[in-house]
Amino acid sequence: MSKEGTNKSVWDMLYLAACALHQTVPDADWAAQVDWKRAYRSSKYHGMASIACMGAEQAEAFAQADDALLKSWRETKEKAIRKNLLLDAERGQIFQELERMGIWYAPLKGILLQDFYPKYGMRQMSDNDILYDVSGQKELIAMMKKRGYKVESYPGSAHDVFKKPPVYSYEMHKSLFSKADGTQGYAYYQGIGEKLIKDGQGGYARRFSDEDFYIYQTAHAYKHYVHGGTGLRSLMDAYVYVRKKGGSMDWAYLGKELGKLEMAGFEEESRALAQKIFEKPMLPGTVRLTAKEQKLFVFLAGSGTYGTIENHVEKTLQKMEKEDGGSERGRKQKYLLRRLFPDMEWFRDSYPFLAKHRVLIPFFILYRMARGAIFRRKQIQSEFQAVKKAGSLVDKKGKRGKESHD
Repeated sequence: MSKEGTNKSVWDMLYLAACALHQTVPDADWAAQVDWKRAYRSSKYHGMASIACMGAEQAEAFAQADDALLKSWRETKEKAIRKNLLLDAERGQIFQELERMGIWYAPLKGILLQDFYPKYGMRQMSDNDILYDVSGQKELIAMMKKRGYKVESYPGSAHDVFKKPPVYSYEMHKSLFSKADGTQGYAYYQGIGEKLIKDGQGGYARRFSDEDFYIYQTAHAYKHYVHGGTGLRSLMDAYVYVRKKGGSMDWAYLGKELGKLEMAGFEEESRALAQKIFEKPMLPGTVRLTAKEQKLFVFLAGSGTYGTIENHVEKTLQKMEKEDGGSERGRKQKYLLRRLFPDMEWFRDSYPFLAKHRVLIPFFILYRMARGAIFRRKQIQSEFQAVKKAGSLVDKKGKRGKESHD
């Protein structure tokens, strides 16, 4: 697919999403000529297939699209709705267990955001994120195992992951950020439990204030933005939330707190871009962006739902250039060495036991290499290729050239 075709399909997908958000029928002339297949691919890439399908279904021309495409797109939407229903029902039972055990909990992100969308299932979810009182971790893990979940738990990780077929996946957050995230989030959210508000009569459910929920949403998106990237769905979430809550929020408080997190500029730029894209259905090619907005849009459009390894490598190398300088070749070598032989800060954050018993680290590194060669060969090869290709847009003077997809 050409870069021009990809860019057009992204705008087509966003137009469909805006039509769904505003319950507006897509323009008939546009619908008669749109490439539905490419729009579908873009919507899947950004985790927005369900809402885009709901927008497309309002157009008469959509019914005349290829039968196989119609079937695939509608099945994707129906599976997304079914998954949300299953996650919601199971989450209710998990919350009952947490209440029984006396462990406070606070649902995060999509769990709450989905209710602000006009129609159920518009906001797709791959998993549910829940913050909880880490003092009850052992009890939580035992309870989830009893419910048939496979547990992925690491000492320094910000969350434990619980999975069970066919679709159940819950990230139970011990903290909202880890030290390795590279933002101000870890320090800012220390002791977050004290800021949470009781949600209900005498129970253990907790929630953020409207302002603090938005701050966390922004901080989470920014964390991904500075690493592997975050996609256009995060813009849609921001638009939907501000549309619902923005008029009653304390924006002076928001500005102050976002300043502490060093992401006030990111929030302002993201909100302005989201407003232009989603405030009303605008035909592709008619949305006018500033140079800054265009740069942000291009990055988000290329990041997909969860970012890319190419973005992660590129941003890490750029950070190394600012901090250490040196040659491009030297930075790439340093990057690979760090990935093979992590520094002590990484061990203190991810494996505190090994940080205290350093004699075991060489054995762990050998084990990690062997495990990676067996179970993560493709991911490792992709990362290595990304390192080789990184910096291809840097000219001979060391300045970044114009990105080819601008």
